[in-house]
Amino acid sequence: MKLDARTKIILVIFTSFTYGMRLTILENAVLVLGLSLLFWFSGKRKMAIMSPIAYSIFCLLSYITFLPAWLTHLLLVLTYTWPPLLAGHLLLMTTSGYELIHGLRKWHLPEVFLLTLGVMFRFLPAIKQDARTICASLKVRGIFLRKRDVVCKPLQYMEFFLVPLMMSLLRTAQELTVASLTKGLAVSTKSPAYIRSSWTVLDWSLCLCCLGFLILVRL
Repeated sequence: MKLDARTKIILVIFTSFTYGMRLTILENAVLVLGLSLLFWFSGKRKMAIMSPIAYSIFCLLSYITFLPAWLTHLLLVLTYTWPPLLAGHLLLMTTSGYELIHGLRKWHLPEVFLLTLGVMFRFLPAIKQDARTICASLKVRGIFLRKRDVVCKPLQYMEFFLVPLMMSLLRTAQELTVASLTKGLAVSTKSPAYIRSSWTVLDWSLCLCCLGFLILVRL
């Protein structure tokens, strides 16, 4: 199953809108099951199984009275925010940066925004890679940083890890920006598209289901 990137964006907006409507647990469960089906047919079978299980756990724990009040409130918030989080995860995990930019370009969004978005999608995975490289370099020099050093040794953690990471990410961001400009992302004239996308019956059906769900909830 292949959904258009614009359909996934509309799905994120739809689930975010339902968060403000304060749906019941049953109505939220319908959304979670629907998103789980989308994960299943998109090839993310593990996420399709874990998402309804996690939602059920959140709902059950939120009704336990002997838990602290802050934890009960947090679990209750998770039950409402779980559908938007799943929709956002579906968008990020099943859509490449090129597909997202191509879909947004069909909505005639400013090229400056698309350039920023394209750099961001390439930049986020680089953070983890640069952090691993710095940690490996520190271990070669005999410097072993642990997660608890953020609290126990903040100055050492900042000097040996955060400052090199910031410098590396700054250089990576500049390189990605130059690469995006070289590929003609900021060119005002229409460039040839290597990705072809169009709305299918599945995309229209999903949007109609979202609209129908809103109408039924408001009745």
